[in-house]
Amino acid sequence: MRLFFLLFMVGALFALLQSSVFPLLLSPNWRPNLLLILVLYLALSESLFRALIAGLLLGAIQDSFSGTSLGLYISVYLFIVLTTQLLSEQFNTESRPLLLLLIAGATLLQNILIGFFLAFFATAAPPFHLFLFAIPPQILANIFVASIMLSLLLRCQRLLGNRSGLAGLMYQSKRHVS
Repeated sequence: MRLFFLLFMVGALFALLQSSVFPLLLSPNWRPNLLLILVLYLALSESLFRALIAGLLLGAIQDSFSGTSLGLYISVYLFIVLTTQLLSEQFNTESRPLLLLLIAGATLLQNILIGFFLAFFATAAPPFHLFLFAIPPQILANIFVASIMLSLLLRCQRLLGNRSGLAGLMYQSKRHVS
């Protein structure tokens, strides 16, 4: 329960960074989505039930901070969690390059789903050319920030101890324990 509360607090901190600090420092196309990285990491590290609950709560946090349609990010994050859980059974989640590739794929999938949901459910269709030009910089920003976060997590691994279920860390994954 403490871990879940800690992850909820990290998610709230990431949402505050995304909504208040990043707009002051970065252009809109180059802002990393820290909540997406956290949701993807939890989908790789935790059980399906915990990952779905985390995706639901983190999506609700992002919906409340972004001010867009309520339920948009909840739907997107739940879809990403389910997709990641299905893909993680087929891949080695201890591989850092694969984890960064999954972050790139999740960023692309998130933008496609948001564009689809806004086009399908909104009264006015969003301009898709804005989505297309924003995807490559956002993928690069997410990969850059995720690699920094993984490096920090590797340095903190000694403090955390050997815990199963940490994706991207050698011999730590719940699916590929040596």
